[in-house]
Formats: sequence, structure tokens, C-alpha cells
Amino acid sequence: MDINTLLARLGGEILANKARATVDGRNTVLAILDDQTWVWTDEGHALRAEHSNLAASEAAPQELPKKAPRKRAAQPVESLDIDPADFAESE
Repeated sequence: MDINTLLARLGGEILANKARATVDGRNTVLAILDDQTWVWTDEGHALRAEHSNLAASEAAPQELPKKAPRKRAAQPVESLDIDPADFAESE
């Protein structure tokens, strides 16, 4: 899970090169921007692991509803006995 996803889940923000969120009533710094990369703090790393597990369990496949059996496209037709004499040309 990246920092943007975790911030979205926790309702956090980026302020003064620090990613922070309010967790249990206190501001927690999740990561610090060092040059162009985010460096996770210990608290941020713990929250990241916790929410990664929660996200994986939320994304687990749900039991799909059972579908009704398919109907046949066409009903079988009775065979007919055709006499070729009925179709002969009369002279």
C-alpha cells in the first residue's frame, strides 16, 4: 500500500513534507518526504501493515449468487414422414 492510499483510507493530509493523519485522537506522522521518496515512520509502517491486511480482507471474493439454469434455445421438433410423391410435378 502506498502513502496516498493510506492517507485516503485514514483521511490524512500532506503538510510540510510530512504525511500525517489523526489516529485515535492524536496526529500521527506516517511518512516523511526525503528528496523525492517517502520514508515511513515506525507508526506509519505499523498502520500500513494493518490497513494492508484490512484492504486484502475487504477485497476477498464474495460468494456469488447462484444463477438459474439455462433454458434450451429451441424445443425439439417431431420428425415428419414426407412422401416424395406429394411433391412430384403433375403433367
